[in-house]
Formats: sequence, structure tokens, C-alpha cells
Amino acid sequence: MMRRTPVLQRLTAASLVALLAAAAPAQQRDYSAAAKAYADAMLQWGTDRWGRERSPQFASMLLRSDPPELLPEAKFRETGRGVDRMRVLNLPNIYRGDNRAHKVTYRGGDVAADAALYQLLYAISLATGDDRYAAAADASLRWFLAHAPFRNGLLPWGEHGGWDFRRERADYGFAFDNRHEFDSRWPLWERFFALQPEVGPGRWTAMERFSRGLWRGAVSEEGERLLYGRHAFVLGFARPADGEWKDFGMFPRHGGYYVGLWAEALARSENRHFVDWMQPRLERFVAALERQTSEHGFAVYLRKGSVVFNAPQVGSLAVDLAAAAKRLSARLPDLANGMDEVARRQDVAILRSGTPIHAVDSLLRADSNPDSKAAYMERFFSAADRWLDPVEPRELGRKVLEVTQAGRIPVQFAEAIDVLLLASKRTEGSRARAYAAAARLRAHEAAILLLTGDSALPRAIDRVAQLPDGSAFPEFYSSHLGGDDLMWSLWRLARTAGAGKTR
Repeated sequence: MMRRTPVLQRLTAASLVALLAAAAPAQQRDYSAAAKAYADAMLQWGTDRWGRERSPQFASMLLRSDPPELLPEAKFRETGRGVDRMRVLNLPNIYRGDNRAHKVTYRGGDVAADAALYQLLYAISLATGDDRYAAAADASLRWFLAHAPFRNGLLPWGEHGGWDFRRERADYGFAFDNRHEFDSRWPLWERFFALQPEVGPGRWTAMERFSRGLWRGAVSEEGERLLYGRHAFVLGFARPADGEWKDFGMFPRHGGYYVGLWAEALARSENRHFVDWMQPRLERFVAALERQTSEHGFAVYLRKGSVVFNAPQVGSLAVDLAAAAKRLSARLPDLANGMDEVARRQDVAILRSGTPIHAVDSLLRADSNPDSKAAYMERFFSAADRWLDPVEPRELGRKVLEVTQAGRIPVQFAEAIDVLLLASKRTEGSRARAYAAAARLRAHEAAILLLTGDSALPRAIDRVAQLPDGSAFPEFYSSHLGGDDLMWSLWRLARTAGAGKTR
């Protein structure tokens, strides 16, 4: 007897008809035109026109005014113990997940937060033949890699970091924060390597210096045990000795981000000095993950000195290990095979635990590990089923209950559209139509709630933005909250469904 998949348990013939009928009006909106209008607005008004100098960098937060403007300077709450960088008083208290004020760049641009904007610009040029969009993306990334890196090679981007347009300097969240942290998996390594400043033979490139800076700042080789953290100090090579290193330790998700960069740098490097320096370190890093997995059954997450299994982080690490293995398979086959084996061993722990991981990570692991394909595909479709229903206001983590605002933000709709589109491509018949229809419905919801008024920039939240004291704040755009992710998802929805033609 054929096993029933999760979506078939929810979709009857009648519910499928109702879903398709409800999605019909959503087909009338030209989402590719909306995405292109957003890109045009960012090219015209979203680049750095503040401070003494102009640069091609994109602003990550803008008021939805005419023309769009930077948000005011942040004012943090002062207490008897000093400045509370977790709470900003004059800007809306809307953060993503458990992030707080010190993890948002208010002053200018954060390249990591704008990843979807760059992808959209490249896609528009490819689809239309208009090179202006790709040229703007290249100019921004080229400028960033030439002017922004710290002396230790780290980049002012991601969690805690960015570029201050008014002061013409790196913005690392707050005057005393001094931290580098990856924001997420970076999808544009190819452009980074292509656009980094050229150097002479034997000299280290920007990406090689970045690789070294991460190792020196985030990895500890003291004693027999290799440790790594999610942060590295931006103003030197010192590794944290207390604080998070005492209370917390290895974050498998960040370990995967590091491996991704190191593998890309090794695969592309023509600098023998860098290869001889980086290769044995990456080998030690992978060996440490292997030892952890042999001892505990998984790559560990340390919380206050205790070993914790964190399935989403372990799943993210497995995805990045597999991608790095593929990247290095020709140049370093033995290391690549070791990476792939460590990734497969994480699958055993994840599937045994029954704990879900990110939907896209489930799909990527299904494609990478045939032994786990069926189990991961079932999890992926179960996650996709969640988005058959309307998007609900996000649940706030306990860490931010007092400092943030409930509501629906663009990244929720972007994730829904992306997962549903992937699900529609991985099945057929009524199931495929149901997922595609749901993707159009989620896009329709997003358009009604977030693409309002005369501005081409999406709103950062589906309701009136509030200051911490409850007073209203003008509507604004934020890539940190997924404004660019939403527009990139709408573009791909339109291109996939043929629901709109670029003008």
C-alpha cells in the first residue's frame, strides 16, 4: 500500500478546488513589475548619498518617504550602568527572531542583509539584457571589498556590522560591540572572489585575508581541544576569553559558514602561501567536528559549558559541509570525502531526534544523501504544508518580549513563497498545483499587507510601526526584516509561473 504523504492528508478534492479558486485573483498582479520597480527605486534612491562621500553601497533601512531617506540616528537608553545597547528609544522596536537593537545597522548599509537585493539585480539584468542592474550590484560589492575590510581582514557586515554612511566608516553595531558575526549562508561567493581587489603574485587577496581573520579571531587552538565561536573581534586578532566563550561555545551553524568560506578560498587560491596555511587548519577543523560526532553523535553546540544537540544548527552545518566537499572534490579529494562523511553522520542524529530543521536544509540534505532522502523529503513536505495556511504574526522569543513588536514581517512571506515553489517543483499533479496556488496566495497576502501606498519599497511590518513607548513611527523599509527577500521571492514566483512580464 502506498504511503500517504503529509499534503495528501490535508488536501481533499474540495479543498484543492477552493485553494485554486482563492489563488486565481493573485495571478492578476504583475509581481515581476513590482520587483523591478523596487530595484529601480533602490538604484535611484537607495545608494549612499549621505555624509561627505558618495558610494555605490545600498542602504539597508530607508523611510518610505518621497524620496526615501535614512532613518534618524539611533538613541540608546541610558541606565545607571551606562548605555543599554539592546534598546533604542527613537526607532521602531521591530527585530527579527531573538535579535535586538545591537544587531541592526541603522546608520547605512549591511551587505549581508542585502543578499537578496543583489541576486534580484543580477537576475533582472539577465532577464532583460539591461546591464544597469548587474553593474550597480557589482559596483556596490566591489566598493565594499576594496574599502570596508578591517585591518585584520574581517568585514563589517552581518550581525552587528555594516557601513556608516554619515561617518564614512565601519559600523559595528555600537561603539563598544566590536564583533564580527556571519548573518547567514552567503550566496554570492563567486561575485566576491571575482570583484575583490587584484593583488600581485604571492600577496594575499581580500578573501584570503578574510579567511585568516576568521580563523585567528574565532577559532582557539589552545590545548588539545579545538574550539570556535560565532564572534570574532573586528579591531584585532584577539579571541574572546570569557563571556560567550565561557558561557557558550561552538555554534554548528557558524562552523558551516566558516567552512564554506575556507573551502571557496582554497578552491580558488593561486597563492601557495595561503594554501599551505589554510589547508591544514581546515583539515584540523573538520577532524575536530569528526571527533565531536564520534564522542557525542553530532557536532556540538555548547551552552554554559554543557553539550547540547541543536538540530537546525547541525542541519545547517551538514548542508555547508556537503557544499564545501563538492567545491574541493577536485583539488583536495581526501578532505572532501571527510567533509561529506561528517555531514552524513549529522543526518543520523537529526533523523533519530525527530526534531525539524529548516525546510530548505531538509531538501538539500535529501539531495545530498540518498540514504536519508525519503525521511528528509517527508520533513520537507511537512514544512511546506505549514504554508498552505495564511501567514500568522510571528511568535516572539522570550529574550525580546519587552523590546520588540509583534506582527508579520516580509521575511515570513518570502520563506513561505520560496518553500511552496520548491515543493511545487518536487511533486506533480494536484499536489504541485496546490503548492503553486498557495505560493500565489502568500504573495497576494504580502502585496496587500506590505506593498502599499506610492512607495515601491515594501513595508517592514504589516501594521503601524511603534516606538518602545508605543507611539507611531513612519513606515520604513528594512532588508534586515526581509524586504529584499520578499521582492526576490516575488520575482522568482512571477518568472516561474509566467505571471508577469518585465517591462
